[in-house]
Amino acid sequence: MCFCWLVMKAAELFIVLILLFAGSNSDAKKDKQIAFTIAVQGQDDIQFYEGDDPCKVIKKYCKGLTRLFPYEKCFELLHAKTSTQIGQLWSSLHQKLKINEGLFIKCDPFRFDAKEYIKSVDRAHLGTTRNSTAVIHELLNHLKKAMQKDERALALFNTRRNQLELSDLEKVLLYRKALLLIPTNLFVVDQFGLALIFVDREEEARALFANAVVRGLWGNPLQRPVSKYVKGLTAKPWHDKKDYPFIAKLEAGADEVKKELLHNLKQKRHMFTGETENLHVGGEWTELRIKSSGHGMIKKHTDLFSNTMKVIEGCGEEFVSIKFSAIQPGTHIRTHTGPSNERLRLHLTLVHTGGARIRVGTEWRTWEEGKAIIFDDSWEHEVIHTGEDMRVVLIMDIWHPELPPESRVVH
Repeated sequence: MCFCWLVMKAAELFIVLILLFAGSNSDAKKDKQIAFTIAVQGQDDIQFYEGDDPCKVIKKYCKGLTRLFPYEKCFELLHAKTSTQIGQLWSSLHQKLKINEGLFIKCDPFRFDAKEYIKSVDRAHLGTTRNSTAVIHELLNHLKKAMQKDERALALFNTRRNQLELSDLEKVLLYRKALLLIPTNLFVVDQFGLALIFVDREEEARALFANAVVRGLWGNPLQRPVSKYVKGLTAKPWHDKKDYPFIAKLEAGADEVKKELLHNLKQKRHMFTGETENLHVGGEWTELRIKSSGHGMIKKHTDLFSNTMKVIEGCGEEFVSIKFSAIQPGTHIRTHTGPSNERLRLHLTLVHTGGARIRVGTEWRTWEEGKAIIFDDSWEHEVIHTGEDMRVVLIMDIWHPELPPESRVVH
């Protein structure tokens, strides 16, 4: 009898504690301001209070509706709405809520242990033994100033990130923080995702890209122009060269271009300079610019390649930029995307004895001497060369045929 009485009293006490906690929790909510609200058709609105973790809020909300809706469907819909709205209202919301990178991935806690990563890879691939914290702090400061419309700071950010040749680990740490500064910036989202891929966190990278599409940043997770995305243009990784009649004229002159290139290389073996994008591992990747986007023709090079210029001018097409690009055996140009979907990229193959291949989107292709390939380099692409000889192509960019003439402005 005594035991039963104790059990009853314990139960009563437990209920009282629950009521007290609920009451105090309710009072705490009353003291907080609502940061923002999302309307849900046929259900109560979701209210996000200052200090809330948005991911925890939508997970709790969806768990409360499992009798009516599958949890996964509810979460997918609300995660899309929440991450989109927070991204759009970032300047006014990010300081009011507890937000981490996970919101823009799949709302799971994002855990990346730099020390564990260092243990798991060959230290030679980590870059220098410099003070990475200072490097990241410097770049973030440039980025913060650039956000305040300081054009010099943006130029400094781009210059320094290339000069510093960031390791994969440094890229993860840098762009992880940059994402929480400007979560709608195309370059930052793309670079954070690529950094994750490079440290074997591809699942999270793909979730990040998928969420970016949901938020309206791009139209396809594999097509991620890093500077400008023009909606409405036909989007496909590979284009059929038969749709571009001028290409046949270029191919007809390929032997002349190759002859002039090899002659010039004999006279000046080191006329090509190294690529500055820090995208390749192993081998060697070099180039020689004929026409630079935004700067026009480079006379000292056009003078060297007078026959090549005759072939180019004879095809009757306007090119945004023109350059020779060479890769040596053993080169891997890692996954990346181009600056804009306003243009298409043409490769006229001059030297290739086999072994090099290129992936654009999900499809791998190769090169054939004297022939051209054309693709949209705003789609994810990479190059691997496992052959025995140098591969050289003449790269030419043209405007996307659907881009209105008044929009064809070099940035």
